[in-house]
Parts: sequence; C-alpha cells; structure tokens
Amino acid sequence: MTTAYDVPASSVIESIARKLKEDKTIQAPEWTPYVKTGVHKEMPPDDPDWWYTRLAAVLRKVYMKGPIGVARLTAEFGGSRDRGAKPNRARKGSGSVARKCIQQLEELGYVKKNKTQGRVITSTGRSLLDNTAREVMGSLERDIPALSKY
Repeated sequence: MTTAYDVPASSVIESIARKLKEDKTIQAPEWTPYVKTGVHKEMPPDDPDWWYTRLAAVLRKVYMKGPIGVARLTAEFGGSRDRGAKPNRARKGSGSVARKCIQQLEELGYVKKNKTQGRVITSTGRSLLDNTAREVMGSLERDIPALSKY
C-alpha cells in the first residue's frame, strides 16, 4: 500500500495544494500577497497561490513528524539568513504563517491538538494524504516505468 512516505514530497504537495485550492471553505488571509515567509527571505513568494502550497506542506510535515508544535514548524520552514560580511546563520520562518496554517487545517478536520505534545494528524488527514500519494504514484509509474519496483 502506497503512503506519503513512498512518494516524492514535491509531487504530493503539489497535488494536495490543488485539492485544497478547489475547497471553497479555505480562504487565504488578506495579507498573503505582502508577507515574507521568514526573516531569511528578502521578498514575498512569487506564486500567488503559495498559501495552498504551504498548507499542503504543513499537513505533510504534521503527518511525517507529528506530534509537532508551531515552534518546531517555524524551524522546519526556516532558512539561512544573509548577514552581510558575517557568516550566515539559521533563522526560523514566520510564526504567524505556521499558526494560521495549523488553525485552518484544524478547522478542516485534518489536524487536531494533542493535549501534551502538539498537533497530530487525524484519520481524515491521513486518508487524504495516503489517497493522494496513491494517485501520484500511479501517474509517476506511467511516466517513469522504473518506479514500478517500489
């Protein structure tokens, strides 16, 4: 049985982002065209639909690494900050973006709060990810026949 562990992350995230965009209950916050995704970035994302991609990536992170909290998610989506002549250092991503993503996923029923450790994926979220991974793997096997051995 194919799960999200067996399929390349970028393919699963793209497919889930498309599904989340089709869901009309999800609305990107009004500040999404202007916000940077962390202090390590110089500009906002170029993709106008980056919010749905981030939602899908957060859902996958909760699936893979859950239980996980907002602070750990900000570290996962962080990067290296350019400090001029000084050496670069790791910095966390935006806490507001991670928090709003988690809140929207909780409203949809894909993620729930664990009382002691953070957020975990629900059975609905797990089935969404696994079914999407199965669809993606089928299309990848048609495009790349060597993947059939996996």
